[in-house]
Amino acid sequence: MIEDGAPAPGVSAVERYKEVVALADTAVGRMRARDGERVAELLAALAASQDRVAALVEQEGLTRVGVRLLWEAALEALWEERWLQMKPLPDPDETVPPRAQRDYLTAMDVAFQALEDTLQKRGLLRRKGH
Repeated sequence: MIEDGAPAPGVSAVERYKEVVALADTAVGRMRARDGERVAELLAALAASQDRVAALVEQEGLTRVGVRLLWEAALEALWEERWLQMKPLPDPDETVPPRAQRDYLTAMDVAFQALEDTLQKRGLLRRKGH
């Protein structure tokens, strides 16, 4: 067998060729096995990223619905306040620094609760049916 690349004494060219081909075949087999492992890793990562994108698209849709519902509830709560000029739902503020989605949802809920609390304290919020 070849150790340092030089043929062993008494080894024919045919034997040397067979050794070189066997080494190349072994190397190609290892490369193919590693490529197969890498393909499996990349396919798993791709599937995970596609699942994540699908979850984010669903979360975005739910968030948009939640924002719309809270906006409409705010409009309804302020309906009797004729002096207050209500505008359509504003576009998202893209200058807000990125945070976890739950932080935005919490802030939205806190803001709406603060509106309701303020209206109740001022006696502005009229309960339906009263």
